[in-house]
Amino acid sequence: MTTYHALKRTHERTGLNIKSSAKFIANAIERGKSINTYREKEKNYMLRRELKKGCRTLIYNKYCFILNNENCCITMYSVPEWFEKKKNYDGKRKIKNIKKYIRYYNLFEQQEIL
Repeated sequence: MTTYHALKRTHERTGLNIKSSAKFIANAIERGKSINTYREKEKNYMLRRELKKGCRTLIYNKYCFILNNENCCITMYSVPEWFEKKKNYDGKRKIKNIKKYIRYYNLFEQQEIL
């Protein structure tokens, strides 16, 4: 079960036709990964996407699907480039040399100041 908005957004963002978009959403609901399968950084990202109470997020094929409490897809969009990357990204910025980054930008010291 999907909304017209979800079908329209899937058609726009994936390039699939409406019939294929409906099947893509059905597969996402059936096979998508929930919030419990990810690490803390990804969990926080998915929690911020759950705007209304009772909604939940699923990740399927590099797309994030927002579902309501009746398991109906509301909308979908692509996940950011850093999603599911281990140590190569700090927010949106790519880290080229991780050792140098840790030496100059010690994240633990910055958290104590805040």
